[in-house]
Formats: sequence, C-alpha cells, structure tokens
Amino acid sequence: MIWLLLALALLDPAGDDRGPGYAYPTAPVYQEVGFADLTGFEVTVQDANLVLSVRLDRYPNPAEAPLGFSLPVIAIYVDTGPGGEEVLPGAGLRTPKGQGWERAYLLTGWGAEARAPGVLPRPVRAERDGEWIRIHTDLPPGPYGYYVAVGLYDPFEPWGFRAVRPGGGPWRLEGPEAAPRAVDVLARNQAAVYASGVLPPARAGLRFSLWRGAALGLWALGGLALFLAFRRSRRPHEPQEGVGNRQ
Repeated sequence: MIWLLLALALLDPAGDDRGPGYAYPTAPVYQEVGFADLTGFEVTVQDANLVLSVRLDRYPNPAEAPLGFSLPVIAIYVDTGPGGEEVLPGAGLRTPKGQGWERAYLLTGWGAEARAPGVLPRPVRAERDGEWIRIHTDLPPGPYGYYVAVGLYDPFEPWGFRAVRPGGGPWRLEGPEAAPRAVDVLARNQAAVYASGVLPPARAGLRFSLWRGAALGLWALGGLALFLAFRRSRRPHEPQEGVGNRQ
C-alpha cells in the first residue's frame, strides 16, 4: 500500500497548448485542436516500479500510429537526485539550479524510450488506457521531481520536438526566435515558464488527489481496527462471577 504515499496526480488547464503566442504549422493535419494539449499527469507504482501516465485533450491519429495518436511528442524528465542535467533537450527549457534530471522518457504514438545523459536510448513499454497513455519504467518509488513537456512530433529531430521559427510554415511552428519548442508544459504558471525559460518540477504530495487521500485514510483506519481487534484477542480472559475453584 506504500504506493498511496507516493502517488502524484496533477491536472493541467485545457486550451493552453500555444506556448508564448505560438501559431501551429499551416499544413492541414495541424488544424486539429487539442492534440498537443496536456490535461493530466499521474505517477503510480506497479510491480515495485513507477508508471508515468499522461493525458491529452484529444487523440487524432492521421498516421495510424499503434498507440492511437501521431501528432504530439511528450517528454518526461525525472530528477532522481542532486545535480543532474539542467537543460531539457527537445523542450528547449531549463530546470531550476541544482534540480537537473537524470532520467527521461520520450513518448510518441510509436512507443516510448528511456533516456539518460551519455547513454543510448532504449525502448520501454507504453500502452493506451482509455484517455491515458502509460509508460512502465524501471524506476523504484522515490521522492522525485518531474518535468513534463509536449511538442509537435518531428521524426527527424533527435528529441522529436518540431522547431519554432518566425513566420512559421507548413511544418514549423511560428514563434519568437530561439523560443522553446514545447507548446504545453505541466506548470501552475505557464506564462512565467516561457518568460524565464525555467520549468519548475512537479513533486509527490502536490495537489494530492482526493480519492487517493480517502483511500489512504480508509487503509489507516482498517489497520487500526485490526490492531485493536488483535490486542483484544490477546488479553487473558477474566473468570466470570461465581465461576472458579470451590472449596
């Protein structure tokens, strides 16, 4: 039941997938709305390892990718300890000082990869579960920080994030010179993120979900009840009045 203590459930506002005044590419395929709009992020534990889950507003799939979506790319960078890389590649943002990432998971409609600085990418299991896309990691539970960013998928880019340039074009985002490539991020104040270029981490305990909190309370009460019942069962039985050795 320890997973209840570590679970993280966050919501992200709908309709904020435009970065700092970005315009989507002009190719007809990008006229869909909501396909790169992050609306939820969850961290749970299964088989002693973390499962990272993201939810998007919509899932158009013009390229018929196996996971049921083909237009966005999602990157989840995990801060597992002190130090780490402070540049978030692909997204074009940075972490706060001293809170860099050590492990990242890159997700497209064709699957997921685990990445780490100086290590070759390797595939990890990803699946579609209703409105959620779940990545099964080999990370044990821990007090980690999470940076989540969504971009437009470009298979020719090392991290899959489509470039931004003034004037845009059929296959390029229109935006300021050298702007971040992420069009949506998990953050309370997205405007401040794009203004500073620094994405704060999400951490366990932030906006703890109501149902998990209720489940934890019920589990604790159940444990207390079992403990009290056990103690009662261990008490020596007192003889009833009038019962005992008679002379």
